Amino acid sequence: VDDEDRPAHPVGYLYELQISSRHQKHGLGGKLMSLVERISSELKMEKVMLTVFKSNVGAMRFYERQEYKVDESSPSNFEGGETCDYEILSKS
Repeated sequence: VDDEDRPAHPVGYLYELQISSRHQKHGLGGKLMSLVERISSELKMEKVMLTVFKSNVGAMRFYERQEYKVDESSPSNFEGGETCDYEILSKS
């Protein structure tokens, strides 16, 4: 792998997190996110990143409460990106 294929800064990327509706609102999601953040920190990752659909309002609110922000690489930060159906969020 040459250097062009490597990220400039290592990041932890959360691919998917699903919690059944009957288990939501009990703190499990927050605990899982804390664990992901701790592992990423121990592995010297610069930040944790994830993708969330804009239409998933509950998930967007959850990540905002966890202090995730729209990442600089999110499509909404680029011309025409406002029509994209997802955001890339991150937390340093």
